[in-house]
Amino acid sequence: MLGWFFYCVNNFGNRFVLIWRMLWLLAGLCIFCNTSAQTASLSGNVLDENGNGLSGVYLVAVHPETSEVLTATASDDDGKYVLGSVPLRFILNVTRLGYASQNIPVAGETDLDAIKTIRMQVDAAQIDEVIVTADAPRIRREVGKFVMRNISASPFSKGSNALNFLRFMPMVDVRPEGGISILGKNDARIHIDGRSVGSNQMAEQMLKGISASEIASIEIIPMSGSADAAENRGGIINIVLKRPDEGMRLIATVEDRQGYYNSPQGVLFMNYAGKRLDLTAGVTVSYNQLRQDSEHEYDYLQTGLFTHSEFHEKTKSLYGGGYVNLDYRIADRHRLGAQINLSSTNYRNRSSSVNSYGRVGSSRIDSIYRADVRMKSPEANLNWGANLNYVFNIDDKGSRLGVDFDFIDNENKRDIYSLYHRDSDASSVTTDDFLQRPRTYTQVYGGRAEYLHCFNADNKLRIGISAYRGKADNDFFYGIYSGESYVSDPRRTNGFVYKDYNFAGHASFLRVWSEKFETEIGVRVEKYYARGMQQTTSETINRDEFDVFPSLSLLYMPSDDHELSLDFSSSISRPYYGLLNPFITYTSPSTYVQNNPYLRSSKGYELMFAYMLLDDYMLTVDYLYDDNLWTEFTLPAGDMTRTYTDNYGNSHVLDVSLFVSKSLFRDYWNLSAEVMMGYERTYGEVIGQRIDIKDFSYGITLKSNFALSKKYNWHLDMKYKYSSESHKAAYEIGSTHEMEIYLMKQFRRASLSAGVYNILMPAVTVGNTLADYRFSITNKRYVTGVVTFSYTFGNQRARRVEKRQNESIEKRMQW
Repeated sequence: MLGWFFYCVNNFGNRFVLIWRMLWLLAGLCIFCNTSAQTASLSGNVLDENGNGLSGVYLVAVHPETSEVLTATASDDDGKYVLGSVPLRFILNVTRLGYASQNIPVAGETDLDAIKTIRMQVDAAQIDEVIVTADAPRIRREVGKFVMRNISASPFSKGSNALNFLRFMPMVDVRPEGGISILGKNDARIHIDGRSVGSNQMAEQMLKGISASEIASIEIIPMSGSADAAENRGGIINIVLKRPDEGMRLIATVEDRQGYYNSPQGVLFMNYAGKRLDLTAGVTVSYNQLRQDSEHEYDYLQTGLFTHSEFHEKTKSLYGGGYVNLDYRIADRHRLGAQINLSSTNYRNRSSSVNSYGRVGSSRIDSIYRADVRMKSPEANLNWGANLNYVFNIDDKGSRLGVDFDFIDNENKRDIYSLYHRDSDASSVTTDDFLQRPRTYTQVYGGRAEYLHCFNADNKLRIGISAYRGKADNDFFYGIYSGESYVSDPRRTNGFVYKDYNFAGHASFLRVWSEKFETEIGVRVEKYYARGMQQTTSETINRDEFDVFPSLSLLYMPSDDHELSLDFSSSISRPYYGLLNPFITYTSPSTYVQNNPYLRSSKGYELMFAYMLLDDYMLTVDYLYDDNLWTEFTLPAGDMTRTYTDNYGNSHVLDVSLFVSKSLFRDYWNLSAEVMMGYERTYGEVIGQRIDIKDFSYGITLKSNFALSKKYNWHLDMKYKYSSESHKAAYEIGSTHEMEIYLMKQFRRASLSAGVYNILMPAVTVGNTLADYRFSITNKRYVTGVVTFSYTFGNQRARRVEKRQNESIEKRMQW
């Protein structure tokens, strides 16, 4: 199978033949599974006292004589369940916390029909103020993803919000300044209950308002499957929330950060469950202030000149946003969902710099220029998106049809006022006074349809199609101050309109061969067409791409103590809209930023092996090959420095990571250690500069939780991260040390935490040396403290019930 896939990867010339081969293979697998599966399958509904579907009910079929577990499952959100491989004689054990357990004997087909509808009765003795203890959660491997359940039993969840809990999860890196990644990749996409809530900035704000105890499970998907967009190279983190047993829960969170300046924030999160309506919603408001100080050194070796710049920046941004996600059960088999997210940002930035010019190797300064740059939003930038979705549950086995329609509308408007002075002896002369006014309006809309067919509990086929259209309208004004206004410079004022279309289809098949072995095979095809045109020159840029993306996942579990998996995926990195307009933005007298409409897409192939031992140890080996890579370079342009994004070549990357998690001293100390080693071979060139890199890097991350007092719920969390020096295509970065410390206190309805970060490294330096040019940039970092307080409103009895997880059952519940 693997050999066939790699044959396809290396023979893209005949793409349509490849598609037909993949579809015939999937069809063959379906026929094989239908003819080879000889076991019966039982499906039905679990209802509460009022006749409503009851979720989270465990159904375990056991042998009547030996009590051996034959098969097991749990009811879904609608109370539906599917039991595979059911014999004619067994005992069905039905349990759910808060309800009376049932042991139902089954001795024939008549009894099988009788248990298609099971009614549960509330057991008040279990519900009243029960606190159920449970084992600490562990990451378990499932086909194509890692899953952690029973979050509320983790010591890291005590008094913690969802974002802080992710900070201390293995495999996940949460940066204090913003951004979440998996295994050192690019930023992952953050989903809540399987759906995006807008931008990652919005998602991170929402996670601060969700208590970790409200999370049912966390899914970490390092490599996207065929059903996901091929442009997703950073993976997905999906936060699955608990469904309230009744009514509504409301969590209010306030946070205050104190670095060089103060930055307050507030989040309000709501989770509601009714008989037919489920609703999650969140609102956030923040006022962020940031101080940035940096020193820049640029040596132009061909001319023997150098520039030294000192930058001091203050940024203020007022951000407000929210989202609403609802699901309404129209009927037993029909569900209608809708989501809307809205955010607004008002941005202010003031930058001053002193730029000194001289000759390389000399301490003499020939001239000094000072720059004052003010950037602001003329009005709040409004971004919003909407989704309408419909799900039809076709049968009791889990087959369903889903249809989604999406719309996104974003705007980014900035006014950049620049004033340059040349200092000479005791005088100062204004040399430049100009306005840059970029405007970008982006709209994306489209839809997708997906069908999941469950032949039985062990064989599932997923197929789908999607179509999206996008438009980015870029308007750039460059004006020189004259008299009382800014007059347009026709050589620099420009407009650029970019339209693109993406049509895709995907198919995948999941097969559970036995209790020990599972597979998933998939393929995705995408047709991408784009056209861009400059207003001033009428120059056009066309892109026409057709790509095939195969995927494969294998999971082997020889015993409860060992899990081995192998995943292969392919992806593409297309330049996003903001990189494709051709405008030049000046940032100082010696530096400017230029975008590139001719950027080409980069194709990647990834193979990852993972081995989990005794729930406490995990090894991952990840190989990634990319061609036509692109990144942002800092390069000379005459006597100035240009920041420019361009394609540069290919790379081979091998990353090996070892994770160890241990509970010590009767669970008072929980420790997680991660060791990473990486080798990168990159080769190519950019604008005549040869790139030939062989880089070896390593790092270690320690995450620790101390229970200072279990009785009074005091916890101390610490995180330390070391990264060795590394060499990338565009820069070199020295070794770094990072540390974060958080003290947490959990109350009955509230939690309080106080922490500090950026306490080890006062500055970070990046740079590079080429044949005729070298540069270094040192960014200063400020120690920052943060205090967070959360309070939960809602039914306390429901909140106090912690759900005990049976991992041997949960492990079988795929999709």
